Amino acid sequence: MSAAPPSIPAVYAVAGQDGPAILLLHGFGADRLSWLLNQQALAAAGRVYALDLPGHGQTPLTGPGRLEDLSGAVDKAIEGSGIGPAHLVAHSLGAAVAIALAAARPKLVRSLALIASAGLGRDVDDRFLSDYPQCASAEAMEALLRRLVTRPRLISRQMAARALVQLDAPGVREGLIVIANELRRVAQIIEPSFEAVARSSLPRLAVWGAADAIIPVDPDRLERFGAESFILPDAAHLPHIESPRLVNERLLGWLTAQR
Repeated sequence: MSAAPPSIPAVYAVAGQDGPAILLLHGFGADRLSWLLNQQALAAAGRVYALDLPGHGQTPLTGPGRLEDLSGAVDKAIEGSGIGPAHLVAHSLGAAVAIALAAARPKLVRSLALIASAGLGRDVDDRFLSDYPQCASAEAMEALLRRLVTRPRLISRQMAARALVQLDAPGVREGLIVIANELRRVAQIIEPSFEAVARSSLPRLAVWGAADAIIPVDPDRLERFGAESFILPDAAHLPHIESPRLVNERLLGWLTAQR
């Protein structure tokens, strides 16, 4: 018997009432609430939606957890919600999913704005992939999350405690371990999609923190991909959270130019 496909995520309208659809895709271990500092600002460019990727938030991982499964689930979520072709604003794991979706279903994607994208930078930090699903205390989680930023004060014990609550939901730790194994070889997995998008005329923007130690920026690979680049010198793996004003301004300008 073949494995069941991942659950189809629910699509949540989070801001804006007019204009093209803008779909936010979060990173590994996060959920749709990771965009709270960005979604209202982006509403000036369109109708903003968010979802929880399979294995995260309110969407269980019921299937294998391969990158193609996650992108297929997002494909079905867009089709099922009727939001139409969307600009994809995506972080980390979500950005790799966005690239795979853009290659497989180009008519669903208006543009890509990719933040610290898995598959576009250097290898994903293996220790983070191993430690996150196994984290057992708020103290350990706080220390782990502080590796994502340049200013540790941005990570509170309350944030760490919330992340632990999410991890302790049924099946989440196991699902993240499966997805982490996919991220360990994401550059190889995503290469055909990378090449397809690189050859296309799809507008694409890459946003990165220069101090990112989780997925370090790879200028040569970004050049091959043909994306406009916006590198923030004082940010790490979460530039949209560390420097929301600068990132929101750049994303808004980008999205407005694609209309």
